[in-house]
Amino acid sequence: MNLLTSLLLEGFADSSFARLFTEMNAWTAALFIVGLILCAAEMFIPGFGVCGICGSLLVVAGIVLRMVFGGDMLMLLYMVLIALVLFILMFWVFSRLITKSRLSRTAMFHTENSLPEGATAGTKDFSALLNCEGKAETSLHPVGRAKFGTETVDVVARDGYIEQGANVVVVQVEGQRVVVIEKQEEVIL
Repeated sequence: MNLLTSLLLEGFADSSFARLFTEMNAWTAALFIVGLILCAAEMFIPGFGVCGICGSLLVVAGIVLRMVFGGDMLMLLYMVLIALVLFILMFWVFSRLITKSRLSRTAMFHTENSLPEGATAGTKDFSALLNCEGKAETSLHPVGRAKFGTETVDVVARDGYIEQGANVVVVQVEGQRVVVIEKQEEVIL
């Protein structure tokens, strides 16, 4: 048994995988490890920013330096596979950490919408308000809010300024833009 173990260890010591680590210089290892750390830090920073770009570049630089300092194609394959496995493992661990820990309740990962389910303010149809009368809830100079029945709407005064509490009429609706004018009092003679 001892002879078999020594033969296996001797064969492993001559392999590209063993030489990948035993013959790696300190700068190559440092670039590779610092790159992985920066990529891990990027997972907590929204967007693909400086940490992710620098980390990816350092990992690639570590692989290239290992190839320059006596690497072969098997070592290149091993280092790329090791980097991919570590990235996938980091992503899996951090995604589990984010969904299962107190970190998931922080504002950075809070994804609830303030609008009710199924409704979005950006797609509401205001065309039914055309020619409707309402009351200016705020002074319109030219933008403000007006109430039409039970619904309060953001409006634009066509003529520039309308006092708060004035009666208004919707004269134009263009998508989300509701244009109003001040309702003129009718004079009966």
